[in-house]
Amino acid sequence: PESFGSLSNLTSLDLRGNQLTSLPESFGSLSNLTGLDLLNNPLEDPPIEVASRGIKAIREYFRQKQEVGEDTLYEAKLLIVGEGEAGKTTLARRIDNPNCPLPTLDESTEGIDVKEWHFKVDNNKDFRVNIWDFGGQEILHATHQFFLTKRSLYLFVIDTRKESPNLSYWLHIVELLSDNSPLLLIKNEKNNYTVNIPEAQIKGRFENIRETISCNFADNRGLEDIVTAIKYRIQKLPHIGSTLPKTWIRVREELEKDERDYIAIEEYLKICDTNEFKQNKDALQLSQYLHDIGVILHFQEDPLSSLYKIVILKPEWATQAVYKVIRSETVKQNLGKFTGQDLSDIWQAREYAGMRGELLDLMIKFKLCYQLPNEPNTYIAPQLLDIKPPEYGWNDPNNLILRYCYDFMPKGILSRFIVELHHLIDEPKVWRTGVVLKKENTCAEVVETYDQKEIKIQLYGVNKRDLLTTITDKFDEIHRKYNRLIVDKLIPCNCPKCLNQQTPHFYRLEILKQFRSDHEEAIQCQKSYEMINVRGLIDDFESGIGGRNLVPSIDRGKLMKTLTRLVEAQFDELQFIIDPPAGIVPPPPAAQSARVFALLKWAESPDGCGLEKIQKVLDDEILNDR
Repeated sequence: PESFGSLSNLTSLDLRGNQLTSLPESFGSLSNLTGLDLLNNPLEDPPIEVASRGIKAIREYFRQKQEVGEDTLYEAKLLIVGEGEAGKTTLARRIDNPNCPLPTLDESTEGIDVKEWHFKVDNNKDFRVNIWDFGGQEILHATHQFFLTKRSLYLFVIDTRKESPNLSYWLHIVELLSDNSPLLLIKNEKNNYTVNIPEAQIKGRFENIRETISCNFADNRGLEDIVTAIKYRIQKLPHIGSTLPKTWIRVREELEKDERDYIAIEEYLKICDTNEFKQNKDALQLSQYLHDIGVILHFQEDPLSSLYKIVILKPEWATQAVYKVIRSETVKQNLGKFTGQDLSDIWQAREYAGMRGELLDLMIKFKLCYQLPNEPNTYIAPQLLDIKPPEYGWNDPNNLILRYCYDFMPKGILSRFIVELHHLIDEPKVWRTGVVLKKENTCAEVVETYDQKEIKIQLYGVNKRDLLTTITDKFDEIHRKYNRLIVDKLIPCNCPKCLNQQTPHFYRLEILKQFRSDHEEAIQCQKSYEMINVRGLIDDFESGIGGRNLVPSIDRGKLMKTLTRLVEAQFDELQFIIDPPAGIVPPPPAAQSARVFALLKWAESPDGCGLEKIQKVLDDEILNDR
C-alpha cells in the first residue's frame, strides 16, 4: 500500500518470498531505509533488473516515473536454439515471411543472427519481437551462455530425422541460464519423418516446456500453429504490460531506429538529453536496464574502461566479431593462440575499424581468452587448445583429491576457470580439458571428463590448503552464475582398502556434513564395507583446505546477529577483507544492522562471495583478534 511510505524511520526490510509483483511508489520516500531484501519475488514494477541493483536504483526509478509519467513497452526476446541444420534459420525467417525460401547448406548460422518481427496486440499497440537465431555448432556452445537471457521465450527446434537431437543438453542449458523461461518444443519433421519423443517424461522434468508442436517447413505444415503459440506465450511473459518511465520508452524507441552498431557514451547521453532526461545518472540507469534485459551492451563497472565509453546498440554485431575469432582457421591451427596482428586480419572489415581494442576487451570480459604473461600482445582462447595433454610427471602418492560431480554439466566451465586462474598455470601444462596450476611449491591438476560430468582435482606439495581454497573459491563463483545447477563435492574414503586403490570410494560432502550435524559417527564404505568414522573423513580433508565449506550450513540469522554486534572498526575490517563492490554496503552513519543486511544480501547473490567466506573471515581474522 502507498501508506507504506509513512514508515519514515524504517532502516531494514526483509521481504523475501512474499510473491510481490510491485512496490508502492511511496517506497521512494523511505529515506532512512538502508537494508532491503527482495529475494524470490516476481517483481514487475520496478523491474527485477532495477530492483536487483539496490535501494538507490529503486528510488531513482520511482523518482523518474513521478517526474515524467509512465508508459508501457511491448518488447521481448525470442531465442531459437538447437543443433546445426535443425531448421532454426528457416523458422526465424518464416515467422515473419511464410514464403521465404529455405536457406541453402552454405547459409549455416555463424554465431547469432538477430532480426525484428512486429505484430499488433489487442490495444493496437505495436509489439516488437527480437528474434535471436543461435548457431548450433559445438564450438559455439560455451559462448551462448552470455546471450541466453531471462524474461524471454525460447523455441527449441529438433530435426526428427536425427537419432540424437541432444535434447538433454538444450533443455538443461535453457533451464539453467534463462531462470526457467518458457519454452516451446518444435519438432521439424523433415520429409514428414516422425519420431517418438517421451514428451510426458520430459515435461515432468522440465516444467518450463509449455507446448510441443510438429511442423514441416517444406510445406509450412504447423507454421501457423507455431506463430499463434509465439504470440500467445510471448504476451504472457511477466514483464509485458508493465510500465516504465516515459522517457525510457522514448529513448528505447529512438535507439531501436538507429542503424549504427554502436555509439559513443557521449552520443548516448545526448540522445537522452533530447528526450528530457535531466540527469546523467538517470540515463545510465536506463542503459544498465537495457543491458540487463539483453537489448544493448553497456558495461558500467569501470568508468575508465574502453567498454564503458561505448554503447553497443546491436549486440549481434559484437557477437559476430567474437565468433569470427573463435571460428578463424588461423586461430584453430595455432591451437587457440592469436596475436594483435591476427585480430587485425580477422577484423579487417570497415565495421570493425577503430574498435578492435574494444572487441578484444569484450572477449576478455566474457572470459573467452586471456593474455599470455610472458608474450606481449599474444592471447589464448582455451576452448581451442590442443585436445591432447602435454607430457608431464605426476607421481606423488600423497595427493589431496576432490571431485566435482554434476547432475548436468554446462559447457565452458573449465575454459572459464582456466581464463580466471591463468596467472597460476604451470606452462605449458594446459590443454582443452585440463590444466596444471602451481603456487608456492604446490601443484594442482584439474581435469574435466565431460562424458562423466565431472571435474577432478588432485594436489601435492606443502601448501595444498591455500591452493585448493583458491581453486574451490573460483569454481564456487562460476557455479553461482547458473540457476539451479546441481553439483556435488566428493572426497575419497580413507579406509585401508581405498588408500591402496586408484579408484577409492567417494563420499558426498553434503552427506558427511549431514551425518556430522545429526551426530552420526560412522558411514559405510562401499568398497570394503567397513564403517568409517565421519569426523575422521572430514578432518583428513579439512587438513588440506582448512575447513572451508565443510562446516554445517551457515545459519543466516545467527551470522547476522554476530555481525550486528561487532564494533564499527571490526565490521569495517571485515568489509575491507571481503572487499564487496563499491556501493554495496552503505557507509556510516547508516545503522549497523542495515550495513550487515546489505553485505549478506550481496554475499548470497550470484555475484557474491557466499556466507561461508564471511563466516571464515569472521572466525579467522576478526573474532580471533578480540
